[in-house]
Formats: sequence, structure tokens, C-alpha cells
Amino acid sequence: MELLRIDQLPVRLRPNIELTSEPSSSFIEANTEAVAFKEMRDHHVIPVFLKDNEPAISHCEFVEAVSQAAQDSFSFSDFPEPRIRVSHPVKGRVYEARHKKAQDLLQHEKTIYFERMAFMITIPGIQDEISGNLLELTVGGVKAFHLDNMNACKGSPEHFKVFIGFKNRVCTNLCVSTDGVKLDMKARSTEDLYLQTMELIAGFNPVSYVRNLATFTAYELEERQFAQIIGRCRLYQFLPKSLRNEIPELLINDTQVSRIAESFYEDQNFSRQNNGAIDLWRFFNLFTGANKQSYIDKFLERGVNGFEFTEQIRRSLDSSHPDFWYLS
Repeated sequence: MELLRIDQLPVRLRPNIELTSEPSSSFIEANTEAVAFKEMRDHHVIPVFLKDNEPAISHCEFVEAVSQAAQDSFSFSDFPEPRIRVSHPVKGRVYEARHKKAQDLLQHEKTIYFERMAFMITIPGIQDEISGNLLELTVGGVKAFHLDNMNACKGSPEHFKVFIGFKNRVCTNLCVSTDGVKLDMKARSTEDLYLQTMELIAGFNPVSYVRNLATFTAYELEERQFAQIIGRCRLYQFLPKSLRNEIPELLINDTQVSRIAESFYEDQNFSRQNNGAIDLWRFFNLFTGANKQSYIDKFLERGVNGFEFTEQIRRSLDSSHPDFWYLS
């Protein structure tokens, strides 16, 4: 496997690197909608803590803090526009319009913010390729206000999730592992967010992670093995708690398991081969593709779980983990 520029970090964008337009598919779908950063900054209100009316760290401040950390880490001047998805709108109205019917409200009388937000920023020029799929280094985060105690006073740490990983450009599937994700980031200020994001980026080894991903191409599941995994994934949801605690955790839901099974036959990029087998790189992308139907607040956890689950399958096929329940 030939690394393009990953092992030369930090990197400056060079004039000879051609950046093509972003793919049209979304990195997360479910019940989300796209929103521009300017729209969010100029028209979305900022929630406050109930007891002292102090503002929470806004979605825009979160995006800016992570963006600044990434920009400083990779040493380039112009940062790409973040791709932002939001869900769970909280609608309101200005005081003067409190007696109006909803259909009579004017645009300036409406207020809105979104409880949940996820964003992704592609780092220019830092790429690699696996099995013909272009991977681009990506930084981003998730914010869900329902994880914070908004009924208290400002001062308690607010909760964030930040990641650095790779985006598969052919499908915008996000490839992340525990080394590149912080699911329990707590911060009281944007300075905290910036410093913790810098620390996460500094501790991530993109070369090692891409090499781990590339090993998936060397392992195959026969159709009967794939069918057994899918069947046991369905059983997992209904196992007694005592038995489930002894089995590697599976976070995706039954609908997403069905999507993986459907995509095994029909996915344009990652379906089975002519002999019915599927390599683990394709399997992993079926998993991350199904994860795009997760709600924002579960998206990163399930993405990490997809990598760990595929890695456990690889070890089982390699006979270093023979008691893997899904294949035993």
C-alpha cells in the first residue's frame, strides 16, 4: 500500500493537489437535514441555562474551536467549509408574536435551534487509497444538548464528542476507531474544546490506522459465514442480559442489520463478489453505511463499534480469536 502524504504531517496544501468537489451523499442521514454554517450562526438562537440565563457553548462556537485546532495542527491558512447536519429542532417565537397563529407568523418572529448537530471537515490533500476507494482525512464533532443539564446554572462542564478519522469518498462513510474519537469530552469554554481537540489530533496515528483498515482486504467471509453473522446479530438484540454481557457488544439496531443484509446483494460499491464471498473491507463499509441511519447522538459510538466488530471478525478468521460467538 502506498501512502500519499499521510506520513509527512503536518502538511501544507500544495498547488499541484487537485481537490474535487464534495460528494453529494451525506455522511449521516437518518432524520437530519443539512445547514450552512452562516445560516446557523446568523439565524439560530443559542440555548441558555435555566437558572442563570447564561448561554451554553453554541454549535457555531464548537465548530469554530474544532476547526481552529485542526487548522493549527495541519498548518494551512484556508479552511474548507464544514459539512453540517442537524436534527431535533426546537422552535419558538418572539414575545411580540405570542398570540399569533402559527401560520400567521412572519419569518423574523420565528426562532429556532437544533438540539443535535454533527459536522465534518475534510483536511485538504491528506489522502490514501484502499481497494480503489479514496480515503480523506477528516475531523469533526457531535453535540447534543440533551446530554447537558440545561436546568442548572452555567459552570458545569458541557458534553461534546470529537473525532479524527477517514472518510471513504465513494460513499462518505466515516471510518473511525477508539484512537481517533473522544466520546466524553467535557468543556467549560471554547478554549477547553480547542486544547482537547489539539490533544486528540496529536495522539492520532493516521498511518497506523490506514494500515489496519488495509488488512481487511486480505480476509474474506463466505456467504454462509456472512449469513451466520447476520443471523447472530439479529439474535443479539434478544439475548438474556447475562449471556449478552459475555459477547462482544453490537450497537447497531435490527433495522440497520437488515440494511447490511440488503446491501450485501445490492450495494453499488460493496456488494458480494461473484462467488458469493465478501472481503472485510467491503463488510466494514456495509456496516458504516448502515450507521448513516443512526441518530446524531449515537453516530460516533456505532462507527467505532463497526471498526471493533470487523476487527474481531478478522481475528476470528485469523484463528487468534476462535471463540468469537458470531462465527462459532
